[in-house]
Amino acid sequence: MSKNRNILLTFDYEPYLGSTSGSSEKCILQPTNALRGILNKYDAKAIFFVDVLYIFNLKKKIELHESVNSIIAQLKTLYAEGHYIFPHIHPHWLDATYLSDKKQFSLINLSHYSLVSLGSQQIENLFKESICFLKEIGISYPKWGYRAGGWCIQPFNLFRDVFIAEGIMYEFSVLPGYKNDNQNQAFDFSLTKTNQPYLFLNDVEKEDLKGKFVEFPISTVEFNKLDLFKDKLVRKYLWKMNDRGWGDGTSAQTAALKSNFINREMISIDVLTIAKLNRYKKYLASQNYMHWISHPKMFTKHGLKVFDSFLKFGTSDFNLTFDFEKMMPNNN
Repeated sequence: MSKNRNILLTFDYEPYLGSTSGSSEKCILQPTNALRGILNKYDAKAIFFVDVLYIFNLKKKIELHESVNSIIAQLKTLYAEGHYIFPHIHPHWLDATYLSDKKQFSLINLSHYSLVSLGSQQIENLFKESICFLKEIGISYPKWGYRAGGWCIQPFNLFRDVFIAEGIMYEFSVLPGYKNDNQNQAFDFSLTKTNQPYLFLNDVEKEDLKGKFVEFPISTVEFNKLDLFKDKLVRKYLWKMNDRGWGDGTSAQTAALKSNFINREMISIDVLTIAKLNRYKKYLASQNYMHWISHPKMFTKHGLKVFDSFLKFGTSDFNLTFDFEKMMPNNN
């Protein structure tokens, strides 16, 4: 097998989405800066999906304008360093309430967790406003990418026209083999088995060689019982050492994902420990496409250290491509 490998590093640049959002400093700014050091070390480029509605809520509060300025400055730095900055929409920010004592937000109302719950004009406006904001701070592309909040990108016919109107060609939400039946977060990728970028047109989960759009499916890796036992021990140790998630908020109370897989999970820095490193290495050795989905708010110092070790291994043993535009279907 060729030594060429495609590693797609994607990050949801957002706070927590539950009863407390956490601070921008702990959930976004600090962990992203820690990540930047590793990415720069290996000249690894990434995609950051920005929760733009969070920034819009910050801008409404004078006492949070410093956070807005810090986020904009960091996004500009990431862009200058060659990383991609694309929109990421969690529409239940429309129902967020402000916790003035904490200078945070509460997002316990999940009735608008999925964009599907909104009208077509609202959906169009949110996409337009999100991309307009990024352009206003100096971030622009001839073709845009998008990841749906909560993976809620179905039915795609609700999004197709706005994708075309806003120049969105690249999509990063499909999680092959998984589904969620909850009406607030419904999606179904259970029949999708492709682990390579593919073209699609009307159904995001179905390959269509005549498609106008490109899907970059998220990768998953399987573990055995021994792996998981070792991982549990490592996590107990990290908890005692107080090396926990970087962010200081609480997660949204969304329904658990369903799949036909046993002992399988998304490839992510969020859940990476030294006990899983060998499985990640074996995955890279056997597959030419590896799409990571991670959240800075969930990083641990240990997870970042293991991620550094993985990239050291990858750059030493393989010819790595990090730019998703070089992973297009016609390039494979």
